Order: sequence, then C-alpha cells, then structure tokens
Amino acid sequence: MAHRTHLPFDADLVRAWRLGTGHRGAVLLHGFASTPPELRRLGEYLAAHGFTCVAPTLAGHGGIPEDLSPTRWQDWAASASAAVDELAAECDDVVIAGQSMGGTLALHTAANDPRISAVAALAAPIWLSGVAVRVIPVLKYLVKWHYPGTDVDLFDRAAVAELHSYGRRPTRSIHELLRLLSVTRNELATIRQPVLLIHGARDATVDPRNAADIERRLVCSAAVERVMLARSGHGVSVDVDREEVNRLVAAWFDRHGPSSPEPRPPQLQQPDDPS
Repeated sequence: MAHRTHLPFDADLVRAWRLGTGHRGAVLLHGFASTPPELRRLGEYLAAHGFTCVAPTLAGHGGIPEDLSPTRWQDWAASASAAVDELAAECDDVVIAGQSMGGTLALHTAANDPRISAVAALAAPIWLSGVAVRVIPVLKYLVKWHYPGTDVDLFDRAAVAELHSYGRRPTRSIHELLRLLSVTRNELATIRQPVLLIHGARDATVDPRNAADIERRLVCSAAVERVMLARSGHGVSVDVDREEVNRLVAAWFDRHGPSSPEPRPPQLQQPDDPS
C-alpha cells in the first residue's frame, strides 16, 4: 500500500487537527499505527453540525515506526483522555468516536470517564484472529517487526490515499494492542453510555463478528445500535459508505446527549470467548 511508510511522515499531512466551534465536543481517535487524517471527513461533517472536534495523534504515532515501540497501550489511552480533558474544559457535552483501535480506545475511555455521553466505534476490535496473534507474547522477543500486507479491502480503492500508516509495526506494540483489547473486552459490561457500532462486512483486518460480540457484552449500555455496511472494508470512515457513516454518527450523537435513557436490563452473556 503506497501510503504505508518506513520514513517519517509529512508532518503537515498527518498532524493532529481541530475543527468547529460548537458547544458540543467530539473526540475522534485514529487506529493502530495510523494517523488522524483517516477521520478528517467525519470531523468536517460533525463540525458542520455544531461540534468542536479534536483528533489527537496517539502516543508513538505520526512519526517513524521506531517511535511506536517504547509506548504502551496506557500511553495511547492517555492521549485519548487528554483530548477529552481539552474538550470537557470548554464544551457542554463530550462524545467520542474512533476507527479500528481508535474505536476500542473510545470504548475503553467511555468505560472509565463518565463525562463522555455517547460513543461511536467504527470497525473496532476486541479480539483478533490468526495463529500469529496467539504467539505474539513469545514472537515479540524473536521478531522485531511485522510488515503488513499490501492488499486493500476498500471498495473505493482511491480512498486509500486518505490513509497514512506505518509500513512496519513493532511486534511488541502488537502485543500492547492485544493487551488493550483484553482490557476493553472485560470493561464492556460496565459501559453505561449509548454505543453505536459500525463495521464493514468486507473488513479483512478486523473480523466483522467483533461488532456482534461487542454488542452482546454491552449489557448495561443505555442504548446500542449495530450497523453492518455490506460494501465497506476496514476503513469505513473513508470507504464507499463514508457519507452514510458520517450521517449515522452525527444522528447518534444528536439523539444521545447528556440525558440518556434508562439502561437496558442486564442480559445473559455467553461463556465462549473468541479470543
């Protein structure tokens, strides 16, 4: 994929951004080894609908792959929390959305911060599949780097120009990602905020079954809606259904402000764990 790189990014191209002047705040979180531009379209749409939007660069991202290696998942979570703090100081209401790992971070942040009134998680994982994933705790000591494939699962292949990510990722950082997924998976039952889940049915990076598993575990959330996009791949924020994604997220945040409906009654969880 041409927009994965081993070299430093163009700082102007991948920098954190802020849009809008509304009294409602929206934090938008990018994915693992990726950068804020992947959520720029969503930010522009929300800003036009009354939100002040910030998209931080998560710790270790937006520079060179070596920057990611010393960071831990808690550092990525701290970047998200700092953005919430920024908006909470000036806005009446704060919502949070994220793409891929950013969606997982959005769920984790909501589980630990009652100031957040609603969540939108796009293509968010709480588990990853594959033999390599299972041996990462050992593999990280033997293999320093993982080189992702060049296949593109986007229906709109031109949209890849809006995605900028590291062309190699530290295996120890992948282990940190798995730790984040495990922590968040166990926190889902504590989330009370309304949660919108959007996933592309053609996603070749994060199994679309993650969305149903997240929904099943959100037993105390005030409201949950799961939307599957038949044509979209992993990057739903930029793929062919991006306008629908923007509309769905904005409508969700409009419906679910500081005053949320009563929580749903607890549901029985299945004992199986796909991880």
